Amino acid sequence: MDHNLSQAPRSSWLQGFLSLLVPGLGQFIAGARSRAATLFAGVLTLLGLSVWTIAQKARFPDFGLSLEIYIKLVFESALLLVFLLALRRLFTRYVIRDPALEAFSLYGVGILFFLAILFVGDNLLATATSADQLALVHTGTALYAAASLAALWLWQVGDAVRIGSLPPGEKLPSMGTAVLLICLLIFSLGYNITDINMPKAIREYRDISILLPRILWPWRAAFEYDQQVLEVTQPIQAPCPEGETGPPSNQPSEAQPWISATPTCGQLSARPITGGLDLGTELTITGGNFTPGQEVHILWKNPIGNPFTPRGMGPTDIIIDENGGFTTKLNIPDAVVPPSTAVGAQIHTLAVRQESEEVFSGRISEEMKLALAAMLETIMIGLMATFFGIIFAFPLAFLAAKNLMAPIISPLDRIVGSIAGLAAGFWVGILLMQQVANALGGLEQAPIQIFVVGLVLLGLFGYAGIRLGGRLFSTVLGALGPTVSFVLSTALLGAMVAVPGYYLGLGFSRGIRSIVLDADVAALNEIQYAYLGAGLAIILAFVYAVLRRKSRGLSIGMIIYTITRTTLNILRSIEPLIYVIIASIWIGLGPFAGTLALALHTVVSLAKLYSEAIESIDTGPLEAVNATGATRLQTIVYAVVPQILPPFISFTIYRWDINVRMSTIIGIGGGGGIGFLLIQWVRLYQWDLVGISVWLIAITVAALDYTSSAIRERIV
Repeated sequence: MDHNLSQAPRSSWLQGFLSLLVPGLGQFIAGARSRAATLFAGVLTLLGLSVWTIAQKARFPDFGLSLEIYIKLVFESALLLVFLLALRRLFTRYVIRDPALEAFSLYGVGILFFLAILFVGDNLLATATSADQLALVHTGTALYAAASLAALWLWQVGDAVRIGSLPPGEKLPSMGTAVLLICLLIFSLGYNITDINMPKAIREYRDISILLPRILWPWRAAFEYDQQVLEVTQPIQAPCPEGETGPPSNQPSEAQPWISATPTCGQLSARPITGGLDLGTELTITGGNFTPGQEVHILWKNPIGNPFTPRGMGPTDIIIDENGGFTTKLNIPDAVVPPSTAVGAQIHTLAVRQESEEVFSGRISEEMKLALAAMLETIMIGLMATFFGIIFAFPLAFLAAKNLMAPIISPLDRIVGSIAGLAAGFWVGILLMQQVANALGGLEQAPIQIFVVGLVLLGLFGYAGIRLGGRLFSTVLGALGPTVSFVLSTALLGAMVAVPGYYLGLGFSRGIRSIVLDADVAALNEIQYAYLGAGLAIILAFVYAVLRRKSRGLSIGMIIYTITRTTLNILRSIEPLIYVIIASIWIGLGPFAGTLALALHTVVSLAKLYSEAIESIDTGPLEAVNATGATRLQTIVYAVVPQILPPFISFTIYRWDINVRMSTIIGIGGGGGIGFLLIQWVRLYQWDLVGISVWLIAITVAALDYTSSAIRERIV
C-alpha cells in the first residue's frame, strides 16, 4: 500500500501530529507502511550515528552528554525553521500570490535556514549547554547535523499531512526532499569522520608547493653529473675528560687546502628534557688555500662516521675570501653516540667540503637504473599474474555459469558413488605421491617434480574414482531396489556430509563462541559443538534427499555452481594488498609474492567475468548441438566456446592492463616491482626519486592502455 492509498481520507493534521511525536507514525496510520518504516529507521539511524560522531572529540566519549546537546540543538533548529516557514507563509499569502513563486519560495527558505545556522550557530550552541561541555563534542558537526535532522523531522510531519489528505488511490508525493536532507546530514557527519580540515589545507599550501615541483619534474635525478669534491678534516674529541687536550690542531699548508680548529677538545651541546639547547664548546675554525669566491660547507661526523650539517651551532655555508681563506665560529653539536658504542676516547670529525659546479655527463643514474629494472619487474608481475589467471579461471568459469550447471541432475546413488570414488582416488593418488616423493628425496630435493607428479596422480585417480565409483554404486544399489537404494544412498550421503559438518561446528566453537567467551572456556565443550554440527549436516542432507526423492535426481550442478560462485565472491572481495602480505609471510618479500597475490585475485575476477559471459550466450546454437546427441564436452566446444571467445579476449586484455596498474600498489606491501622502491623513497623523503617512479608508472600504464585498446580493436 506504499504507492497507492486505498483507504478513505483521514484527518491530515492528526497524521502530522502523530509523525511529530514519532517519525513515520502518521504515514503508517495513513497506510504508507513501507514509507513509514523507511523514515522511522532512517531518523533513528541518523540520530545514533550523529551522537556517536559528535562525541568522538573527547578522549573518553560521553554519549549521554552528546545526546543531550544534540537533542537541544535539534529542537532549537526546528524552532528556527518553523519561524522561517511562518514568515514564508505570511509572505506568500499577503505579498505574492503566484503559485509558481510560492512553490519556489520553499527552496529559498531552505537556503535561508542553513545560512541562518551559519550566522547564529554560536548563539544556538551557547544556549544548548555550557562552554566546558561544548569543548567535549564536535560543535560544528553537531550544529549542522542537528539542523539537517530537524529539517528532515519537520519534512516528514508535512509529508504525513499531505498523505493524510490525499484521496483514495492517489499516488504518493516524492521523497526527493527527504533524500536531499539525509544526504546533507550524512555529508556533515562524513566531513567530521574523515577529519577534513580545509583551513589547514589552504593555510599550508606552501608545503606542497615546495614538494610538488620535485615530483612533477624529477629528471635531474635520472642522470649523473660530474663534480669535483674537495674535503679536508680536523679531528675533535668530545666529550673532553679532565686533563685531556684532544688531537693536535692541523698546521697550515703551503700548497694544499687546510683547516685548523682550536680547541680540539670540548663538550657536546645538550638538549635538556625541559626544552631549549645548551651549547657546547665553541670552536674557532680557520682555513686556507681554497678557491676564492666559492662556497664551502661545514659538516660534522660523529665517531661512527655518520655525517650531518650542524644546524643552529653557527654558520655552516661560508664564502671564501679573495685570499682563499676563511675564519668562523662553531659550537660542538649534540652528536650523541649510543653507550654501547661509546668506548674509549670519542673522536669526532670536523669536515669542510668544497664542491665544484655540476656538469651533465649523459649517464643514467643508479637510481634511474633501479627504477627501470623495477618497472620491468612490475610489467612482468602483471603479465605472469594474467597468464596464471587465464589458466585457472577458464575451467572455473564453466562451473560458475548457471545456464550450464543448472541442467546437470544426477541420481542420489550415482552422486554418493562419485564422492566415494573421488575420496578413494585421492587416497590412492596420495599414497603413490608419497612413494614418488621418497624415491626423489623429498620436497627439499625435488619440489617441482613432486608437485607435478602429485597433480597428475591426483587428477587421474580422482577422475577415475568419480567415473568408476558412480557407475559401481549405481549398478549395485540399483539392483537392490529403489527403497533400499534410497536408504543406503541417504545414509552414505549423511556420513559424507558429517565430516564438513563436524569441522564447521568446531570452527563455530573456536571462532564465534570464543568472541563472546574466553577462548579457554569455549574450548571446554568444543567437541560437543563439533558433533552438533555433524548432526545438523546429516539432518539437512536427509531432508534434502527426501524432498528430491520424487524428482529425477539431485541438482548436483546447482550445488557445484553455488559453492563455486560463493567462493569466488568471497575471494574477490579481498584486496590483493592483503594477499601480498600473506604471500610475503609465506615465501618472503619479492616479486614472487606479488605474482602469487595478483594471480589469485586475477583468477577469481576473470572467472566471474568469464562466467557472466557464458551466461549471456545465445541458447540457439546450444540447443542445436544438443539435438544432434553431442556430449556435454562437445556442446561446450562447438556451441559455447565460439560465442565466448571475443568477450574472453577483451576481458583478458583489460585484466592485464589492470594487473600492471595494480602491481605498482602491491609492491608497497612487499610484492616487488616499482611499488617496493616507491614506498622506500617516500619514507626517505627522496621526492625526486618518487617523481621518477610516478612518471614511469604513468608512462607505462598509458602505453599499455593504448596497446590493449589497439589489440581489442583488431581481435574483438
